[in-house]
Amino acid sequence: MGDIIWGSIVSAIFLLLFVIAEIAYKKGTDVEFTRKFVHFGGAFVTIFFPFIIHSHWTVLTLASVFAVIMILTKKLGLLQSVHGVTRKSEGALYHPIAIYSCFLYAEILQQPWFYVIAVLILAISDASAALVGKSYGAYEYVVEIGTRKTFEGSITFFLTSFLITHLILLLATNTGRIESVLIALLISTIVTIFEGVSLKGADNLFIPLAAMFILSKNITPTVYGITRQIIILSLFIIWYLIVMKPYKRVGFSGVLLLGLINYVIWALLGNILAVVMFLFSFICQKTNLILNYECDVADAYRVRPIFYILAVPITCAFLGQALGNIVCIPFITSLICEGYIIKTKFFDGNLNKGLTATSIISVIVTIIALGVKYVFIG
Repeated sequence: MGDIIWGSIVSAIFLLLFVIAEIAYKKGTDVEFTRKFVHFGGAFVTIFFPFIIHSHWTVLTLASVFAVIMILTKKLGLLQSVHGVTRKSEGALYHPIAIYSCFLYAEILQQPWFYVIAVLILAISDASAALVGKSYGAYEYVVEIGTRKTFEGSITFFLTSFLITHLILLLATNTGRIESVLIALLISTIVTIFEGVSLKGADNLFIPLAAMFILSKNITPTVYGITRQIIILSLFIIWYLIVMKPYKRVGFSGVLLLGLINYVIWALLGNILAVVMFLFSFICQKTNLILNYECDVADAYRVRPIFYILAVPITCAFLGQALGNIVCIPFITSLICEGYIIKTKFFDGNLNKGLTATSIISVIVTIIALGVKYVFIG
């Protein structure tokens, strides 16, 4: 009964936020402000979920209803206070998915304050970075053609994420002072990179999930363990920045993403497969496998090819966390498959079609490899 009452209250608050945003938008308020108002207000309401709602099914229902509303209003041209941005963004749809995923994750871990940290980073850091970048951003960097972000916004995002994580861990959990500082440093670095390379509002999904992932890996943190993770992450990023020059094939943002992905592979599957991942990336970069210099889309797409190419291997890595070494062979197989497919130069024509085909074919080959492993190896 309590969940029904609280669910109704939350729904009413969201409706009120939409009404206020629409009124402000029609009175001439900039859509970026009204969009962030709904984003921030909604997240502020949802941070209380672990303390007022007892079943993840209630959160799933609320998230599903919200997602349907976002899809329908966008298709019908309504709710322009949220959808009226000129850039393409699916952030409003990713937001409820992230809220439910983090709630369920925190419920499984029995760590409600992890959920609060993830959602507050999504609300406060993202909104602060957008407002600072729009108002005071003087130094821009290109994520992909048509998508630019500012260093001022990214610095703001880093600092606010650090403070949110550090203060909540220190004041609301049993985490020690030094450990909370180190975890906050690790999380703020990772989510800032995600925010800096995400396209079409995907940061609304990746940022909170990345925060939850790091927190889940450090439920009982040690200074040595967290310091080691920070050093490994830094080394991957620095190493990629050095050896992947020139950056034209994947861009500076793509290099940062590769360093972050390699850290994730290391955290999930260990040293050997992290080296395999690095060698694969290095070979693709140095042998024109990803994008040719002469390719018409070489300057337009940087982050997207990396995401499509590595989506299947990364999925294998996350499965490996749950299933053990069973995914090591499919992981390597998927990389080999990706290398062969992109060698056929899908990217020289219809990039999106080629990237989609790459992912689909890689999934099929990976499933076959997993089946062969079961039959012949056990």
